Amino acid sequence: MGSEKSTISVIIPVYNGERFLAEAIQSVLAQTLPPDEIIVVDDGSTDSTAQVVAGLSRTALAPIRYVYQANRGPSAARNQGLRLAQGDVIAFLDADDCWPEHKLAVQMAHLAASPAAGMAWGMVQMCEIADGHMKPIAVPPCYGPNVGSLLLRRSAFEIVGLYDESLRLGEDLEWLARAQERQLPYVRHSDVVLWYRYHGGNVWLGQPNPERSVLLVARKLVERRRQSAAAR
Repeated sequence: MGSEKSTISVIIPVYNGERFLAEAIQSVLAQTLPPDEIIVVDDGSTDSTAQVVAGLSRTALAPIRYVYQANRGPSAARNQGLRLAQGDVIAFLDADDCWPEHKLAVQMAHLAASPAAGMAWGMVQMCEIADGHMKPIAVPPCYGPNVGSLLLRRSAFEIVGLYDESLRLGEDLEWLARAQERQLPYVRHSDVVLWYRYHGGNVWLGQPNPERSVLLVARKLVERRRQSAAAR
């Protein structure tokens, strides 16, 4: 990372997230290593998402930028955040999840210790969150594909590319599959860096048939490998 201090951009895509968004942003503002900027990309919300962000922006110590776009899905919202981000290190947080206060500090330390790594990948704890207090669900922490458990150098996207905007579910899994294909170096560690809030309406767990999205991602992976083999 060099001798200069790295700058951190946090990107929060949100769609009708007024119920949980304030806690998500507050968990970023409470980091022991504060980010240099927070970018909230509103993907066509019709609720009070904009007012939630405006209220927090007035007192936040880190600058919060709010951007509205017509609804195009989480991949498009993340990609828009990436285009706007000024940091050379990127973190994403879904609007219904939270970070423990050490998330950025721990993962920045792992990246500093592994200069060749394009990302640090920590563990996810499923939980219920009320008023900023986390209550773990009786499931042990695990390494999941949730993008909120990653801290990424900007250069990782130059190697792997942006998120696939044709996917509205499983886009983080698909990106990680491409990262593996392109042999992106990474460091994996055992610290819990994401509180995945289970609330029954989750984009992933709340779907009636989430396995369909896994199959779609797998199909894209197979097609890509066939095209690569045919081009040789």
